[in-house]
Amino acid sequence: MTVDTAPAPAARGPGLRERIAQNPAAVVAFRWVFVVAATTLAFWTTLVAVIAEMRAQTIITYIPAAVVLVIIAAIGVSWRRGIELPIHDRQTDGIVGILLLLISITLKAMSLRYSGAYLTTHVDLLGLWMFLLGSCCLVFGLRPAARYRWAWFLLLVIFPVPYRVLVLPLGGGPFAAGTIMVVFGATATAVATARTPRRGLAGAAIAGVVGMLALVGVWALFPDAPRVVFQTVPAVGAALVASAWLYVDYRRQHGASWSPLGRPMYPVCVGKVGRPALVVVVLAIGMFFVPIPSYGNVPNQRVPGLDTRPPLIVPPGWVQGSVTGYDWVTRLYGRDAVMTSQDIYQSKGSLEFDKFARPRKIMANTIETSKPLSFQVYPVFFLADLVGDRFSKSIDVDLPHGVTARLQTVVDDESYLTYNRLYWLWNDGEHTQQVMLVSVDNHDPDAVFPSPDITVAHNLNTFLTVLFRGNSVTADLEPQFKDMDLLVGCAEDLINAQVDAIGKGAS
Repeated sequence: MTVDTAPAPAARGPGLRERIAQNPAAVVAFRWVFVVAATTLAFWTTLVAVIAEMRAQTIITYIPAAVVLVIIAAIGVSWRRGIELPIHDRQTDGIVGILLLLISITLKAMSLRYSGAYLTTHVDLLGLWMFLLGSCCLVFGLRPAARYRWAWFLLLVIFPVPYRVLVLPLGGGPFAAGTIMVVFGATATAVATARTPRRGLAGAAIAGVVGMLALVGVWALFPDAPRVVFQTVPAVGAALVASAWLYVDYRRQHGASWSPLGRPMYPVCVGKVGRPALVVVVLAIGMFFVPIPSYGNVPNQRVPGLDTRPPLIVPPGWVQGSVTGYDWVTRLYGRDAVMTSQDIYQSKGSLEFDKFARPRKIMANTIETSKPLSFQVYPVFFLADLVGDRFSKSIDVDLPHGVTARLQTVVDDESYLTYNRLYWLWNDGEHTQQVMLVSVDNHDPDAVFPSPDITVAHNLNTFLTVLFRGNSVTADLEPQFKDMDLLVGCAEDLINAQVDAIGKGAS
């Protein structure tokens, strides 16, 4: 008698999750996608602001090249296989990672303290760096993250203040911006190729020489190329050349495998990241709703046919004084930027504005540029030495022809002077002109006005003060707009004179 037995079910192969878990490369790639996605969500508004500034072709266009150079450095570190002790304390990973994430929230929120110079400082980019590092500590572990410590240190370059301070004193042009990037590229190459200190120095030297030759070549062949070309092509190209050179040299000397991808990867140190990953997701969602200062919201009235080239036409009732041009304005507002400072006097004094009826003086600073967002990247305190002065909140003032100006006080506590500042933007469709009228409460003929001067380095003192003590240190909480009527009257006359000149030019 025979008994029929059912065949045993075929063994099922590992599912997608199991196959990924068994492949260290897939695990690392998946976790990096998760970390980058969480960071993008947490700092979405920051990244949008950076992209807007890059589209305006300001100096921050260096960031993509800097990130690529950091990736090159990190790849070089990953190809140097070292012996790592199998010591992994998840409790320490969690403490350090969560602490870094909490600091990143604080830094993003702190950007609100720099509302007047948000695009200049981008403190929230420091928060982005902290969030990325903290997420890696939770997802990959503290020890693996620390192995790339020099790459993490290099990534701090996304904080733009040091880069601006280095580039602007050198002229602020494309060549200066490219030179600093070549130096950074040489440093990244040193990290990527430093199997020994000597090889690291060799990599930096090769990258520096090749980068400067490439930079000179770009300058000679394409002098009018966008700044981003000078910042990207020489530095990244030199880093790739130097890294490839030393990579080939090492394999020839030691007979090692030519493909680093063919070697087996170490298994990931952290097997499960369920709860740490959930912490990253929750904090990323929460940080998405942390606001950043507004930008790009300054009224900019379009007036077809407007001549935006300074100096201004002086209207009847006012007398032209000295006119001074400043070439350094191109460092801040672009190659095509032009700036003049005019002294404008009342043709006849009035008891309404001076108790002795002396003609009042107004200083008019006028800048033309094709990049209007740069006025928020480099606000007024980059045009004069106003370190230590206090600024009031601006109030809107309606002017003729649809122009909206903003009125503000500036208090100089050292000289016991108060300035009233009225400024507006308008454009002809291609170029934007910023007009800034300044008066001082000292009506004497020798009264001191803020002298235009590039003051990037000096303003680091103000930046650090606000960093630790807040905006209230530089705020005038009780503004007195004593010269509001004087400035508004002058602005109305100036605007009408410029618009009237359009009709005369057309006829």
